[in-house]
Amino acid sequence: MSPLASCPSCGASLTFRPGTMVAVCPYCKALAARRDRDPELIGKVADLVDTGSPLGLGASGRYTGRSFTLAGRVQLKHPLGGVWDEWYLALDDGRWGWLAEAQGRFYLTFTQAPHGTLPALESLQAGGLADLGPDGLWTVGELSEATFHSAEGEIPWAVEPGGTYPFADLSGRNGAFATLDYSEDPPLFFLGREIPLAELGIQGGSRKPPKVGVQSLNCPTCGGTLALRAPDQTQRVGCPSCGSLLSAENGKLAFLKSLKQPRQDVVIPLGAEGSLAGEKVTCIGQLRRSCTVDETVYPWNEYLLLDSQHGFRWLVQSEGHWSIAEAVAPGEIPQARDGQKNLFALGATWRRFQDVEAVVEGVWGEFYWAVEQGERVEVTEFVAPPRSLTLERQTHKGGGEEVNWSLSTYLEPQEVWAAFKLEGAPPAPFNVASFQPNPHKAALAKTALWVVGALGLLLILVMVESMTHRKVELFRQRLDLFDLARIQPGTAEAARNGIPARRPVPAPAPSPAPPPAEAQEPVYFSGPIEIRNGRQNLAVTLSAPVNNAWIGLEGALVSETTGVAELFLVESSWYHGVDGGESWSEGAQAQTVFLSAVPAGTYVLRLAPQWEGKVPPVRAIEVRLHQGVMRWLYPGLALVAILIVPLLMVFRLMAFEGRRWQESMYAPNAGASGGDD
Repeated sequence: MSPLASCPSCGASLTFRPGTMVAVCPYCKALAARRDRDPELIGKVADLVDTGSPLGLGASGRYTGRSFTLAGRVQLKHPLGGVWDEWYLALDDGRWGWLAEAQGRFYLTFTQAPHGTLPALESLQAGGLADLGPDGLWTVGELSEATFHSAEGEIPWAVEPGGTYPFADLSGRNGAFATLDYSEDPPLFFLGREIPLAELGIQGGSRKPPKVGVQSLNCPTCGGTLALRAPDQTQRVGCPSCGSLLSAENGKLAFLKSLKQPRQDVVIPLGAEGSLAGEKVTCIGQLRRSCTVDETVYPWNEYLLLDSQHGFRWLVQSEGHWSIAEAVAPGEIPQARDGQKNLFALGATWRRFQDVEAVVEGVWGEFYWAVEQGERVEVTEFVAPPRSLTLERQTHKGGGEEVNWSLSTYLEPQEVWAAFKLEGAPPAPFNVASFQPNPHKAALAKTALWVVGALGLLLILVMVESMTHRKVELFRQRLDLFDLARIQPGTAEAARNGIPARRPVPAPAPSPAPPPAEAQEPVYFSGPIEIRNGRQNLAVTLSAPVNNAWIGLEGALVSETTGVAELFLVESSWYHGVDGGESWSEGAQAQTVFLSAVPAGTYVLRLAPQWEGKVPPVRAIEVRLHQGVMRWLYPGLALVAILIVPLLMVFRLMAFEGRRWQESMYAPNAGASGGDD
């Protein structure tokens, strides 16, 4: 049984179960500290802020086989505005659990005795690593200071009105979560994880029913009606009518300042309802942000969406491109060093695209934090189309800092129009978005299946052809051109040099000398050539050791049966020299001409060599006739025909990527430094 005590303020009964350090009187809101004899009055607590929590004091549930009761709650103020709830679970084994609730997420932690020395608060940096020794490496998600606002029920730690509590929130893999509480020395270590509320099976309690529908309030400046769709979590409201920035607290709006808003060039109106990825969402806020690169301002719009579980998402519009973003725990992402070009996270490799400073220019609607015009955050973007990972680093006013990672997925404009049932057609995007999917990649992937099939078929055909074409030699003959042309070697040499064959001497008689014999046209006829296969091609090869000269061969393959002749012409030429100090050459001393298949039978080759001048440039040539020669030209042409479309698509794909990365400060030719991970 829990010991009972009397409230030091009104005398009402107070309950102090084991581990309770302070309790709040439900009647007079006195905050009483547990002492050896009677409770000590510390002060009185303010009214609780209605956060719309689904939990209530006295509710029960189970965790890892243990029953628990929600025995108390503390509300803490954040430096950026707003409060969050910390619920205290009294387990049936005497332990206490801390259940923190913020923006629809729940984190359950328990106090732990650290296995090593905890780092000093001054040594930590948001986004950096906290080395807890045997307790592992953690990513520092936030460094800040919480201020006590209010409480109810029994509290297992010492709190007081107006008390401040420096803390560091740490994030690990697979939802692991930890907090270092520096309000005590040595600091307290809380260890746990993000947990779905359904896993706790919480039932009962004094919770209030969630607010349904829209809460309508009037702008204190212009009197216009403002519909708040998340009043329990709203901290700031930008009036779309008069441009006033308002604070929202306890169901009331208060004027903060007048904003010089930019033109409200938005697509999705406030209050618009839609369905994205199967989740119903409502647009509750519109934000205009921008960054400046090389003195050029790049604006974009962000739409704050409220889902059915009172969680938040962002719909981003930039240059006609759209994406949906949701938060990712910092511990799920490895630390990104300055200038690091590649990052491996979430099972993918991400390339660094840009580092910019984002500035809030316009605010319309309601927001869950104390947003301000001119608010600045450092943004680092990594891309792996069609997704991007974005790191935002923000410094709190009055001290403290935090980092937030978000995962964005590219959406086609038509998806957004269909999701919110917008009129007309979406404007065409311009430029290439940083993580826009390459449209040629999908087409290339589809074509690849066809290409693989075509290449496989071509390979089979080539294999069949190479097996059936054995290259049988039917004829080989070395032809002496001097003999064919009836040219004497001495005469040929003299004619080639342009001088007589021998020195002339005076004739003994006045009778004239006989005219020299002229060379006859050289023609050669082969013996019978037997062709047994009438379905395979033929190839005639001419080999001649020409040097800066040419020699041709007119030929005919004549059927002895029908007299039909298959004519052909083949030429051997090779020229070379030096031009401008560089050697050059062209042609070849061996050339082949292909003939179509001829009917089987007996044939004769008629060969007529040709050359320039009176004598041939070489003494002899060689002629060969083969059947069943594999012609690689046709498979080569087929290969080109198969690959030309994919190659063009690859070129277009690369051109698209070039347009993407020319907008990046980490383009391949940008010369950015930094190591890869």
